[in-house]
Amino acid sequence: MDKVLLLYSGGLDTSVMVKWIQNEMKKDVVTLTLNIGNSNLDEIKKKALSLGAMDAIVMDVKNEFSNNYIKKEIYSDGLYEDYPLSTAIARPLMAEKAVYFAEKYNCNFIAHGSTGKGNDQVRFEVSMKALNDNINVIAPVRDWNMNRLEEINYARKNNIKISMNGKYSVDENIWGRSVEGSSIENINNNIEDDVYEWVKPLEETGNGDIIDLEFKNGIPVKLNDDYYDLTILIEKLNKIAGNNGIGIINHMEDRLTGIKSHEIYEVPAAVTIIKAHKIIESLTLNKYELDIKNYMDNQWSNSVYNGLWYDPVMDHINAFESSVNKYINGNVKLKLYKGNIMLKSINSDNSVYDYDKISYDNSNFDQNSSKGFIDIFKNNTVYTNNARKEKIKILQ
Repeated sequence: MDKVLLLYSGGLDTSVMVKWIQNEMKKDVVTLTLNIGNSNLDEIKKKALSLGAMDAIVMDVKNEFSNNYIKKEIYSDGLYEDYPLSTAIARPLMAEKAVYFAEKYNCNFIAHGSTGKGNDQVRFEVSMKALNDNINVIAPVRDWNMNRLEEINYARKNNIKISMNGKYSVDENIWGRSVEGSSIENINNNIEDDVYEWVKPLEETGNGDIIDLEFKNGIPVKLNDDYYDLTILIEKLNKIAGNNGIGIINHMEDRLTGIKSHEIYEVPAAVTIIKAHKIIESLTLNKYELDIKNYMDNQWSNSVYNGLWYDPVMDHINAFESSVNKYINGNVKLKLYKGNIMLKSINSDNSVYDYDKISYDNSNFDQNSSKGFIDIFKNNTVYTNNARKEKIKILQ
């Protein structure tokens, strides 16, 4: 019998798929669950086996996720439409593991839980095909054309346990939590309290916290007085920033499929780290480096959002980002208070900022040279305008 390697989260979509693939497609199922956040691997494995999976593979890949994926996002100030890429950045890792285990277990197919309306179908399938073009990739939810209510009814009929009765569609990893569906889809509705798990409402936050982040080669390595691996630092900062009301993004998003969606993101550590990273780079890179980096950051973010992690262009962009981040070293002290991130102080051995030159209290900068500079700098603009004024006179 053919075998299907199913990327399995334990949620509504993929739990329904375990049964549907067996009952309707008449194929065996091997599930693969990757812990990139707070997954209870033992519980998910038991659930998959109870649903009839012939095997259930579970792996904790949080450190790999942090060091090989989130690290590159920090380098690139990874923002799509001004929010950190948490869901999108996890998909290429999931695709790589799915292809590996499909080959290892001799599975004829890989299945994922994406719908036909979202971005993840593109991210999974482009990545998987880039890694192994001979793999057959299926998306049962999309191909069955099931809506959420039909999935819930199917789950109940087959005694499949689902959290919150499948109220929201939630994707979570250590870099962020995204929530969509249900009442969120009506943009005139207030956001219900049960949407949020990581970030406190502003009225419940206290007097704020001051944090000190130390960056080495573009990556935060120290939080306050202690050095941490990136995974641990992110997890700790998620709690600190979330307790101060930081990281809620209520967003109207432009999907790759050409439709808009209403999404809620909780990304406390990601927002804080990227903000701090941008502050350090503004101190250590010059104008031309920043101009090029802003362009490359945008290309990086769009490529990741659009599922092009394994396109060769990413090798070139990542090489640039790695190179320029060598200079992003130093400490940023921030106050986190009621949803705000405020700069307290910043220092770096690589600082391009020169107090003696900028200060109006000394004369280390020869101001008289500015007039000569302007005399030359103005020429392109002035000569062009003069020529066109003369042309207009002749035409008149």
